[in-house]
Amino acid sequence: MVAVTVSCDVEPEIYSEVLPSEYFQTEDQINTAAAAAYVPLNDYFDIMESNSALLSDVATIVIKSDNDWGGNAGLFSHDWTPDMFQMQWTWTRMSRGISTCNRLIEIISETPNPLESGIAELRALRAFYFYNMLQAYGNIPIETRFAAADPAPKQVSPQAAFDFIEKELLESVDKLSSSKGIETYGKVNKYAGYSILTQLYLNSERITGVSKWSEAAAAAKVVMDEGGYQLTPGYFANFRAENEGSTENIWVIPYEEGSNCCFGPVLHSFLGSMDKTFDLGWNPWAGFSYTSEYYHSFDDDDLRKGQFIVGQQYTKDAGPGWTDKGGFAYANPKDQYKLNNCADDFNNFGDFQSEFEQAYPESAGCNIFISPDFIEIDGKYPKQSGARFGKWEVVPGNGFNSDADFSIYRLAGVMLQRAEALWRIDNASAEALTIVNQIRGRAGLDDLVSLTEDDLYHELKKELGLEGFSRPTMLRFDRYEDDWWFKGIGSYAGQQTVNKKDITRRILPIPTEAIQGNPNLVQNPGYN
Repeated sequence: MVAVTVSCDVEPEIYSEVLPSEYFQTEDQINTAAAAAYVPLNDYFDIMESNSALLSDVATIVIKSDNDWGGNAGLFSHDWTPDMFQMQWTWTRMSRGISTCNRLIEIISETPNPLESGIAELRALRAFYFYNMLQAYGNIPIETRFAAADPAPKQVSPQAAFDFIEKELLESVDKLSSSKGIETYGKVNKYAGYSILTQLYLNSERITGVSKWSEAAAAAKVVMDEGGYQLTPGYFANFRAENEGSTENIWVIPYEEGSNCCFGPVLHSFLGSMDKTFDLGWNPWAGFSYTSEYYHSFDDDDLRKGQFIVGQQYTKDAGPGWTDKGGFAYANPKDQYKLNNCADDFNNFGDFQSEFEQAYPESAGCNIFISPDFIEIDGKYPKQSGARFGKWEVVPGNGFNSDADFSIYRLAGVMLQRAEALWRIDNASAEALTIVNQIRGRAGLDDLVSLTEDDLYHELKKELGLEGFSRPTMLRFDRYEDDWWFKGIGSYAGQQTVNKKDITRRILPIPTEAIQGNPNLVQNPGYN
């Protein structure tokens, strides 16, 4: 017989509980934990699409006869309101990222031997989130605590927010890893940190009224001189489905078909019938397209024009695909493979199909023909109006999500930002001209002999379209109040479009939901 005694003083050992003081000790452990701080970036493309491209002359939404997507007209006319859900996206996603960074920074800082590089990475990422809020809304709260966070923080001035973000980055960038290997892929390394600094400084004058062109040029130079990045020989190599090997991409958001969400150029832009082109197994929404202005701003021999899907469309038998230099094309576009769809891509016009075919003779017989221009028929625009987003490779049969990783920063963008900063300091800068000609050379264009403001502006717009830079670029070059299609030119849903030329629209409204949840927030001017 065995006697068993039980003491109430004995505390059981719980094997499923890991205390912060025991876990956050190694770089691998911190890297695993820090992954949660990057989750809000999954929506980054959608945020930049709605809060940058659609507010610029790069992208628009096609109005259909059933008024589908019609509620977005305020985006084009710059007549948005604080309760539009698009005005909330940057605020909610960036705030979520800031809160997660605050939590992890507190936890790691309280461990016996806090890993300095891990804290620096989270501070730089948090600065990126704060920067995106600042450039969008201007007057934002700055809260860096988690456990003792103020539930209703007050806003600070744009200058105070700028100074905070700058300080966070300057104290962090040189503590970040300089590795470009798998261990930092999709994460903020040293050169991603300096890319954020470049963007912050480049937009300083617009945000604070004080220019920092020299600082922008210097930050970009660190990336160019020390990062070891190189321009890929073909522009579209950076946007292929397997772009992990790009020598140009600095900081990316990794995407893998079937594993994460939401990189939406196919879902938002492609026609429903293009399911048959790419064997998607579902019908895209046929909403977003490029504007005709943006399409026609490209010279015919500009290789970057391969990002536009236009003209007759075909089934998958025609071999849709991408090349590094030329972008999208059909390998075998025979008449027998022409894409036809009378049900989805034509029925929104109903009795107006004859008028449609007069405007688009190539569409006779329900052929799917995409025009880069917008032809109005009875106050509406066919779904086939507007070039579709073909910048990122789509692998036929891959389903809903993209396999291409989205680049937040590329070397070409940083180079052009340095060129702009140098040009702002000296309009005759030889280095600025050389940089722009490098970018143009890859696109198959001749060198410029001098660099004008228009040259610089259009190279930035063409090189970085749909990558999140359109709105701030237009603001820096004072083009944001201009007229363009669906904004002061033409009509939308049968009504003459407007252009609310109100400089208060240079920043977005504080979202209604945010104000309802925080009584200390004050709405931006022009939105009361």
